[in-house]
Amino acid sequence: MAMDIKQYLEIQGREIERHKWIESEKAGRDLGMDAAIDWILKYADIFSDEFNQKLES
Repeated sequence: MAMDIKQYLEIQGREIERHKWIESEKAGRDLGMDAAIDWILKYADIFSDEFNQKLES
């Protein structure tokens, strides 16, 4: 189970960084933590559900 949590956090971190990069490119400036919060509010629940579904299959 610990490996699952580690994997979850690593993948989630990459997704947040990807979102920060994309949104910062669109804005023409580094959005930093604002983009990370945006990802959490918009996508964290979906990400968690999809990750858990993959674990169950």
